[in-house]
Amino acid sequence: MEIIEGPKAHEHPLFLLPKMTMFTCHLCGLQDDRFPYACNLCNLSFHKDCAESTPEMKYSCHPKHILKRLTRVPRYTDGKCCLCGNKLHYIFYHCSICNFSVDINCAKNPLPSTIVHLKAHEHLLTLMPQRNFVCDACGMDDDPNPYVCLPCNFMIHQNCIDKPSIIKIYRHDHRLYYNHCLDAGDWKCGVCNKEINWTCGAYSCSKCPDFAIHPRCVKRFGIWDGIELEGIPENNVEVKSYEVIEEGEIRHFSHEKHNLKLQEESDANNECMLCKACNYPIYSNSFYSCMECDDFILHKKCADLPKKKIDPFYNMLTTLITNDIRISICNACQNVSQGFTYVSDDHKIILDVRCGSISEPFVHESHPLHSLYISRSTEEKFCIACGDKATMVLSCEECDFILDIKCSNLPKMVKHKNDKDHLLSLCYGEKTSEQYWCEICEEALNAKKWFYSCDDCDITFHIKCTLGDFVGMYQEAKDESFQTYMILNNHINRPVCCCCESRCQFSSILRFYGKLICSLQCLQKKFQELHDDIS
Repeated sequence: MEIIEGPKAHEHPLFLLPKMTMFTCHLCGLQDDRFPYACNLCNLSFHKDCAESTPEMKYSCHPKHILKRLTRVPRYTDGKCCLCGNKLHYIFYHCSICNFSVDINCAKNPLPSTIVHLKAHEHLLTLMPQRNFVCDACGMDDDPNPYVCLPCNFMIHQNCIDKPSIIKIYRHDHRLYYNHCLDAGDWKCGVCNKEINWTCGAYSCSKCPDFAIHPRCVKRFGIWDGIELEGIPENNVEVKSYEVIEEGEIRHFSHEKHNLKLQEESDANNECMLCKACNYPIYSNSFYSCMECDDFILHKKCADLPKKKIDPFYNMLTTLITNDIRISICNACQNVSQGFTYVSDDHKIILDVRCGSISEPFVHESHPLHSLYISRSTEEKFCIACGDKATMVLSCEECDFILDIKCSNLPKMVKHKNDKDHLLSLCYGEKTSEQYWCEICEEALNAKKWFYSCDDCDITFHIKCTLGDFVGMYQEAKDESFQTYMILNNHINRPVCCCCESRCQFSSILRFYGKLICSLQCLQKKFQELHDDIS
């Protein structure tokens, strides 16, 4: 049995009771439900901290005055420990002359009066508690307990003294290096999007000259893996996907037999050209086209994607796969696709190139004032674009703007058979009392959510009616073995889905081994039927 011999708060030995029980501490008067220390002679119970506490103490971090033990927080204090900032609980020590309080943990474990840490500063650092200051290492002023070097006029937080020199955060593709100051200019943190004081320390990227973050933001949840990379060789994960032949001409590893030529604009108003990587149309975007083949085209941004990269959602090494025509379901947006994909070594993570190319901070033209960041939680959040719920989203840390992954990658312009003369533009919702109608299904359209519209014809379209569920699939069969691909629903008579037996109204339909499927829901139903037949 554990015993406290000669406790400071009682004249008899105290014994730890072997079971949890409700008791009232004799010293602080707090009723609690835990394992108390009790005096068998006096029938009194104590918290362990209360039993071992002394009425007064000399404290190295406050040598001017004796600190007295208190069990009630005075009204004139802020109720927090002056050293760690935590809320004061049932017992603490206090100096009423200086309004200085420390909780029981800081009382037992005082900060060292001096520190020598050459990595942080070349001279001896001395603790000077309760001083308002701006930390030279991180630029923040939220902790009034600096360690100082008087000859250098240098002040630093204790938590900043042992900061790592080289790190890799999840929100950036390259290593970040600590600098004692940045180049003069207006800097914003790549994590919190707030101003960085360039005269103080910060982490910056040697490859991206405009990217830097606060040292304090490094320690936020989900930002850094906690590994110091100083002395660890850097592996160049990202490998370029093409060889430059000459200016404006490349040879891409997915099409090595011919060279690709850079084109700045397309004639897509007359012909719909699709990118082989993402299967999205090419309109006003720059793109590469094969100098020999008429049907091999890549968006410039898709051609620039590396062969290997750390994925933005699961932080795993992924490889760009370009020759797999099987249906894949993206782990991020849950869309089906047949284009290029990023796949992890264990094949547990599959991302289409649209999701695989997302990086943080993510900038979307629907929310130009603030950057967006990947957020994962067990709590479902509502997408501002479509109203659907999702646990993996892109969210703004400055406001309540939330965008699910599938909506972040919607094409900005599309063509549809209902308006053959014009391109449809993605509209990010409108504040109006007017009733809008979808030109395809002829049902009501919620103008506050995103939709496609033609300004010339003044007509609107649901996003799903415009794109369907199979916009990421190939639109033709390459050969007889190519049994799954998307076809356009652009004929006079609408085909009938083999699963729900209704006429398909969406623009894209899946031809699945000779059968027509209208939606992702019906495809999942078909997969279940096939699985049951095999079983």
